[in-house]
Amino acid sequence: MKTQSTNRSFTGRYALIQGSYWINFASVLAFSSVYLLDRGLTSGQIGLIMAISGLAAAAAQPIAAGYADRPSSPSLKVLVTVTCLLATLMGAAVCAAYRHSPFLTGLLFGGCVAVLQFLLPFINSLGTEMLNQGYSLNWGLSRGIGSIVYAAASSLLGMMVLRAGVISIPICIALGYGVLTLCVWRYPFQKKALTSAEGQKPEPSSPGVFFKRYPRFFIVLAGAAMLYVSHVFINTFLYQIIQANGGGSGDVGLITSMCGLIEIPPMLFFARMLKKAGCGTWFKICGAAIALKSIGTLLVSSMEALYAVQLFQLLGWGLISIVPVYYVNQVIRAEDAIKGQAYMAMTYTIGSVAASLAGGALIDLAGVNVMLFAAAGTGLAGAVVIGIFAER
Repeated sequence: MKTQSTNRSFTGRYALIQGSYWINFASVLAFSSVYLLDRGLTSGQIGLIMAISGLAAAAAQPIAAGYADRPSSPSLKVLVTVTCLLATLMGAAVCAAYRHSPFLTGLLFGGCVAVLQFLLPFINSLGTEMLNQGYSLNWGLSRGIGSIVYAAASSLLGMMVLRAGVISIPICIALGYGVLTLCVWRYPFQKKALTSAEGQKPEPSSPGVFFKRYPRFFIVLAGAAMLYVSHVFINTFLYQIIQANGGGSGDVGLITSMCGLIEIPPMLFFARMLKKAGCGTWFKICGAAIALKSIGTLLVSSMEALYAVQLFQLLGWGLISIVPVYYVNQVIRAEDAIKGQAYMAMTYTIGSVAASLAGGALIDLAGVNVMLFAAAGTGLAGAVVIGIFAER
């Protein structure tokens, strides 16, 4: 039996990892359009950078997850630490390339995006693996602290951009990845060998065997990907949406930090919420909320209304940032756990690729409203799929 002090120690240290990860999420993704537009890139080029970065992450995630699931592979902590070190160097390179060509800036910034998206399932697994080993780590509380840090970092970075210029963004990226590297390195994670009932070490399944084993899960992944397409349409091109409603760069930080605060309650109280309804039910609710937010964003015509629509973040991103992690941990076998988390995280990556490619092109060719119509359509479709196929 783990002592209470040990459990508190794991929760606090894992919260540091979540917090430092979401600092990078704010600087790399929330302010990507602000930075890259300033450096001379168009919305279409920004979308292409995001898409290529997402494809690179999506290609690497299942390979790395399959390797990490092997009983003979090094610790998951080693994989994450090495990746974070690479990201720190890449963030420093973005700073160094500040006054260089837009192409070099886009290439390096795209590398930061790729690493950020690649890390997501492995950051999640650093927590869920400890849960599976018997520690009463509060995953939801740790993720909630990540959102608090995300809100604070977004607000602070927005003010820094106004006062010191966009150079604040790559500086924050380099520092954020450096802090994340330190937090992962200090995290007391140990890999536990898996054994089957016969005493043999089971090898994780191949992709074909995996989806044959979990056919309903494959359809849920498709629904989640559509929800993420809707979310990323709005999140990546938030600056353009704000401009269309009469706002400016300062509103990016305010709305981003507002959303970060709104989404916190479900994360903090999700353990209690699970006593009222199962993961599948909460998955369906968050799908409906994401659809409603995208439809609301399409319909607004002022900054006041745009701020009001962010209230859907409570049951939208507030739930989808935590429900899928618990959902995978319940419906996927232990020997496939990291791979299951990777496939679920890939839905965000795929959604990011599709939304980045289509969003930038739609804005350049037809305007922000057409892009928002696509966001509303994919959000509604994803909500329907999750509503039908998510397991109780």
